[in-house]
Amino acid sequence: MAQPESTSRKAAIESNNQASRRGNNRRDQIVHAAREICLEKGFTHITVSDITCRVGITRSLFYHYFRNKEDVAEAVLDDAINAIIARLDAWNETRVRGQVDQALDDMVSMMRVIIADEGPFSKKMVQSGNSGLYIQFVDQVSQRVSDYICQTTVKDFEHVHGSLPIKHVKETLMMMISGSIALLREQPHISDEDVKEIFIQTLQLEDYL
Repeated sequence: MAQPESTSRKAAIESNNQASRRGNNRRDQIVHAAREICLEKGFTHITVSDITCRVGITRSLFYHYFRNKEDVAEAVLDDAINAIIARLDAWNETRVRGQVDQALDDMVSMMRVIIADEGPFSKKMVQSGNSGLYIQFVDQVSQRVSDYICQTTVKDFEHVHGSLPIKHVKETLMMMISGSIALLREQPHISDEDVKEIFIQTLQLEDYL
């Protein structure tokens, strides 16, 4: 007896969903393996064979998901940045809207944690001759984090306090974030108070504290 059309359709959809999940899991395995190998010897020295051996897949399956090693590098950067955005998302869910002083303290603390977490990855990119990839990573972090802050923290600030007292908000945030990354890497012993003061001066927030 033939199955009802709705039942057959549901079975087909579920089968497609399972195949999609398997594909996503395999792709994630490739990305994570590439990142692990990067931490060992840097992207310059990674080969497709290194990745396929680490994951336990054929080269043809690798090329099903990625065109080349450079595509994997892009995916690794996306994966690292997604982790940073996820950390911001968790913070955004718990913060007090419009509380400027606490938000600044939290941002300084989070930047230190993120830089500590990503430090070995970034350092290996530079040491292995991939400084261009590192610059791309910092640029993308600055872009996506600025976008996120504009859509969350800045909007809440405007709702409570009115417009920020600066022009070109996103661009200012991008410069502040990329500059802060450089500052904290070059001067890791700078105090949280000094970093916070730089944020306050850059965003002209003195009257809101």
